[in-house]
Amino acid sequence: MSFDFDIARRCFDECPASKDGNRLARYWLSLWHDGRLPTRAEFKPKHIADLLPAICIFDVVPDVSVRCRLAGSRIVEGAGEDITGKDWLALTTPENRGQRLARFSEVARGGIGRGTRAARRASGDRQHAEEIMLPFGDIAADGARQVLIYVGWRPSLYNPAIKNVANTGGLLLEYQLTQLWVNTASAA
Repeated sequence: MSFDFDIARRCFDECPASKDGNRLARYWLSLWHDGRLPTRAEFKPKHIADLLPAICIFDVVPDVSVRCRLAGSRIVEGAGEDITGKDWLALTTPENRGQRLARFSEVARGGIGRGTRAARRASGDRQHAEEIMLPFGDIAADGARQVLIYVGWRPSLYNPAIKNVANTGGLLLEYQLTQLWVNTASAA
């Protein structure tokens, strides 16, 4: 399976991300070579060190499992606990597990996921946060592919103790998938 860099680039050119989200996306795009998704080893966190609190990495076996490999401090704050090493589906409400697994699987297969989360600020006002999901190209022996996620929470404003915001069960309010794969077999 091959991937289309121009589709990935247009995803952010035609619908720009926030300043921080765009910086992460442009760095990820800069790691592409010859239609190949970046590998995790090519991704150097020092290039986006100030964004690390808003980043997490998941190991995703499409249609099977989603496990958090690493969670930044803002992600931990937003989740209300450190999710590093945990089964993300087990922490998801049963009625939302299928949708969450489907979204992570789509991205792991080679897509860009973008969406919006909702929460409450300490003042009680509604807060929206951008989320960007980006796949890495390497696939482990068990079929897992790592997925990088950026969530634009602002910790000084966000209060995880305020519950029942849009009752999404932790899912994105809005979600859009951009498929990057090209089926070369049907092109012949």
